[in-house]
Amino acid sequence: MRWILSSALALLLAVSSSAQTSTSPPQQSSSGRSGEQKFTVTVTDENGVAVQSARVLLQAPPPMQPLRCETDFAGRCEFDGLRAAEYELRVEKEGYYAISQSNVRTDVAPNVDVTLTHQREAHETVDVTAPVPEIDPAQVSSKEELSGVEVINIPYPGSHDYRNALFFIPGVTPDAFGQAHVDGAETYQTLVLLDGFNVTQPANGQLLVRTSVESFRSIEITPSREPAEYGKGSGGVMALNTKMGDDHFRLSATDFTPSFQTVNGLSLSQWVPIVTFSGPLRKGKTWFIDALDGEYDNTIIKQLPSNSDNDQVWRVDNLAKLQSNFTTRNIVTASFLLNFFHDLYDGLSVLQPQPTTPTDSETAYIASLKDQYYFRGGALLESGFGVDQYSVALTPQGTGLYIETTNGAAGSYYLYENTLVRRLQWIANLNLPPHKFHGRHDIKIGADVDHLNYAAQFAREPISFLQPNQPASGELAQPCATGASGLPTFPSTCARYSIFSGGNYSTTYNSEASAYAEDRWLITNRLLFEPGLRFDWDQIVRTPLFSPRMAGTYIFDDEGNTKLSAGIGILYDGTSLGIIDQPFNGQRTDYLFNSSGEPTDVNGTATNPPALSPVPTSFFVNRNTLAVPRYLNWSVGLEKKLPHDVFLKLEFLQKRGSRGFAYNTVNGAVDGNYFLGNRRDDRYDAFQVSARHRFQKYYEIFGAYTRSSSHTNEVFDFSLDIPLLSPQLPGPYPWDTPNRFVGWGILPFFKLPILHKVDLVYSGEARTGLPFNATTDQGQIYPGDPPGKFRFPTYYTANVQLEKRFHLFKRYWALRGGFDDITNHANVVAANGVLDAAHPVPTYIDGNGRAFTGRLRYLGKQ
Repeated sequence: MRWILSSALALLLAVSSSAQTSTSPPQQSSSGRSGEQKFTVTVTDENGVAVQSARVLLQAPPPMQPLRCETDFAGRCEFDGLRAAEYELRVEKEGYYAISQSNVRTDVAPNVDVTLTHQREAHETVDVTAPVPEIDPAQVSSKEELSGVEVINIPYPGSHDYRNALFFIPGVTPDAFGQAHVDGAETYQTLVLLDGFNVTQPANGQLLVRTSVESFRSIEITPSREPAEYGKGSGGVMALNTKMGDDHFRLSATDFTPSFQTVNGLSLSQWVPIVTFSGPLRKGKTWFIDALDGEYDNTIIKQLPSNSDNDQVWRVDNLAKLQSNFTTRNIVTASFLLNFFHDLYDGLSVLQPQPTTPTDSETAYIASLKDQYYFRGGALLESGFGVDQYSVALTPQGTGLYIETTNGAAGSYYLYENTLVRRLQWIANLNLPPHKFHGRHDIKIGADVDHLNYAAQFAREPISFLQPNQPASGELAQPCATGASGLPTFPSTCARYSIFSGGNYSTTYNSEASAYAEDRWLITNRLLFEPGLRFDWDQIVRTPLFSPRMAGTYIFDDEGNTKLSAGIGILYDGTSLGIIDQPFNGQRTDYLFNSSGEPTDVNGTATNPPALSPVPTSFFVNRNTLAVPRYLNWSVGLEKKLPHDVFLKLEFLQKRGSRGFAYNTVNGAVDGNYFLGNRRDDRYDAFQVSARHRFQKYYEIFGAYTRSSSHTNEVFDFSLDIPLLSPQLPGPYPWDTPNRFVGWGILPFFKLPILHKVDLVYSGEARTGLPFNATTDQGQIYPGDPPGKFRFPTYYTANVQLEKRFHLFKRYWALRGGFDDITNHANVVAANGVLDAAHPVPTYIDGNGRAFTGRLRYLGKQ
């Protein structure tokens, strides 16, 4: 580690020295000379919010060279020592329409205010300003981004859920349950921000927050080189940035008509209406936006009996935001997001009929209040308060005993669950005025205080695991225990019998305190250096943590066509309440049987004389011995503009984690008693190459290939509800995908009269199949088949659609239709990894193949 830090520092110092000998500082004050002025540009958006890191170009009359500057936290950019002349001013930033002004006289107007407007979805007759250059000299982090327009336009299955769009961002991979993992990390290792507030689910870390796909300005993924402002996650940052209304009333709607199906008769299939309304409450002062989306799904499994073959899902999400500019220097923003989800038969499938499923009800409430105050001297103070709360209730359909077989499930679901987790968050960030010392320094300091609590209650009924090929329905499926004692009665069909205790109501608390300081040091027009230091502390581990970071960029030419970025930093994970609370979830006792129905011990040896040999499973935590998981991340990136406006990006990222949280048995024994420790070591390496080409208007194509490896020495995340009996073993994480390609594009279709202004939109993905474990029918890792030996078959899909934009009744519309998985390659969605001598290889379950999809969107008035 010391060698890496020293080498990185030496490299940055060497580049700095070289740059200072060849490039003068960007702003040298010489305003005292006769005939020279100081010229200030202030950049804000349409809501009066300062735009940071906007690129300002001041083109002087020939033969004078153009002058460049980057706005600070207050949106200001200053040029010193200008000669009186007419200049051309251009201001641009990714995600905004560029602005150009001619005949700017710096001697007449020494201060100019510029308003940049966020890019919006263009109507079919609107000509938008050409997109800004792809290479951003102010971006130090290895950020990948989807704009709000791209979230809407990219075709993907389930396009009403933004979480499905995440998988078309390089480095974001799914697991078997559809959760997103950023560059090999666990879900709880990624810091999720909603408009600057932490909304990471504190108990399990899953990405549960939902808002309409039409509410986004951008989704940003930052896996490395993140500034010291962000912590509590070695997997990087996922920033969900939502829109705000402006001085124009806007109404849009999508899929406001339901669809029908003819499976087992005519019935309602799906309805996913989206309605967004925004505008001013007082023009130039107060604006609002309300983004509502809902979902009704009626899923029919035609292989199930006609009276119990459907699952109904209801979901409602609503984001309401309000911004008020009390003065030009004081801006207050409030927001409230409601999520409601209800699944009548959660997990319904051919192998999981209605009686064996639970009813799943989930809610989330996320509220925030943020105040921004701009001081006259150029400082910006941002403070805010946020609260987010998540609750889950699982309720079985009946009271019968639950039975698992290799051919499916029978009985009633075994688990009752009620959980609630809440976070209260206070943030404060102070951006100091720019300071000049061998370049320009933009210093930022801040603090964050959180209070979290997790309340949970569980009740579990016994589970009977039957021998292979036993029936899973009707009276033939019998539980292992039939007597009044509740203990197994040695039936020959039983392979394992699990009973549970405990799980009573429990509450776990934690408080967190963080502070940071960082500096954006613009040494020259070409060299930017970002050092930072972060402090973290929490109530559970109680160890003060300091994490230094440093990163920088170097631009190789005046045109900004080649950029090199590099950075290194120490990161610490936040403490997951779900892991700490696990001992309070209850205990499990397993009874094991061989193929003859004889009781065995945990090693599979029949007891003599035959007698039950209970295998307990309990979890233990000693907070006094815990340490915070620590990661050393470093990365290097190269961006290059190629001929024909093709932008190439190369990234290499390495993460080395130590002291990770994981439960393990003592000395590798399989006795079911698991202790939380810090013995998990993670290794992640990734090389990524991507290319993007933008055409006129909003047309573009994008493709990326990633070669990666995500491995650990302790691969299992044990819990009472995972029937695995094993010590920890090394292997790949369940979301490890060594080879992965993603691509998408929006292109004009053939220019035929009937197809005038029709767009072709496509997306595709190909990747290595996900790994899974092979086990015996008693829940032990199958001998000779370590984790990572088996994987799903190679996954690939292509989605192709056509969209026609038109106006009718003085309103704009967009009609789209096409196919998901147009090649009809039904990718594997699940595997039966329970093996025995008669079944030495897994069997796979295919998902749906090609499916037609369409949508109708109302875009607003002319």
